[in-house]
Amino acid sequence: MEIKQRLLSILNSLIQSNGTDGGRNELLYYCPFCNHHKQKLQVNVITQQWHCWVCDAKGKSIFSLAKKLKAPKSVFTELSQIFKNSKKYTFDSAEKSKIVKLPDEFFTLRGKNESLSFKHAKAYLEKRNITQEDIIRYNIGYCTDGTYGGRIIIPSYDENGILNYFIARSFYNSYLKYKNPPVPKDTVIFELYINWKMPIVLCEGVFDAIAIKRNAIPLLGKTVQDKLLKKMINNNVPEVIVALDSDAQSTMINVCDKLIRHGLNVSRTSLKEGDPSSLGFNGMLSELAERSYVTDYDLILQKINI
Repeated sequence: MEIKQRLLSILNSLIQSNGTDGGRNELLYYCPFCNHHKQKLQVNVITQQWHCWVCDAKGKSIFSLAKKLKAPKSVFTELSQIFKNSKKYTFDSAEKSKIVKLPDEFFTLRGKNESLSFKHAKAYLEKRNITQEDIIRYNIGYCTDGTYGGRIIIPSYDENGILNYFIARSFYNSYLKYKNPPVPKDTVIFELYINWKMPIVLCEGVFDAIAIKRNAIPLLGKTVQDKLLKKMINNNVPEVIVALDSDAQSTMINVCDKLIRHGLNVSRTSLKEGDPSSLGFNGMLSELAERSYVTDYDLILQKINI
C-alpha cells in the first residue's frame, strides 16, 4: 500500500473522520481542534507538515499531530515504519529570514531623464501599456548595471507598506527575461493595494495585474502559494476570479481545483486569445463582467477535454 493510502487509514482512525484526497501529496480533514464545518486541516504526506487554515494549528511532522491527538503507541510505531526511509523536508531558517531590499543600482522611472537606458526602459513600458500613473503608483524603476542591469524593477509591498518582493524584467533581448530576487516567492504580490472584502482577481504576471488595476494579484507561477491561500481563507474573500492567459488552461484547472477544495467561491474569465496585459483595463472590464462560476463538475469536464 502506498504511503498516502496508509496515512489516510491511520489519520482516519486518529482524527475519527474520513479524509479526502487533496491532490498531489495532500490529505484534507475536518480539524479536530476548531471543528470547522469544512475540511480545513491540510496534511502533506511527503513533507509531513500539517496546518489548519482556520485555527492555525500546525506542525512540522505527522508525529507531532499524532502526539497532539494523544495517539496510542501503536500509531507511532506504524508511522516510524512508514517514514523510516524517507527524508523529512524542513525549511531553511536562513532562507526564511532573508530580508528583501531593492537593488543598490535602482533608479526611479518617475520624471524625466536624458540617459539612453532611461529612454529604453520607458519605451519598453510604453509597449506594455504602462502609464506614468502606473509608474508612480507601483514605484517602478530600472537598473543600468549590477546583477539586475538592463532590467525593469517592479517592487511589491505588503499591507504595511514594507517591501516583500520585486520583479526584475529585462527590457533588452535577454535570454533570461525574468530574474528573481534571492528570497522565497511565498508572499502576496501587491498586497498594499488589496481589499480582502472585495473579489480578488488572480492573474499570471505583474503586467497583467497592473492592467487589471483593481484587486489583482499575480501568481508568478503555476500555483497559489500558501501565504496567499491563507490570506484569502482567513479574510473570507467573497470571490476569487481566475483570469489566466488563454494558453494556460491546465494551470487554470489546477488553480481553480485548489481554491474550490479549500472552500472558496471561484469564477473564471474565458480569454479567447492573449492575456490581460494585451487586452488592457477596458478589455478586462468586459472579461470580468462576463466571468462564469466554476464547480467541481466543470473542472471534471475540463480535465476530460484537455
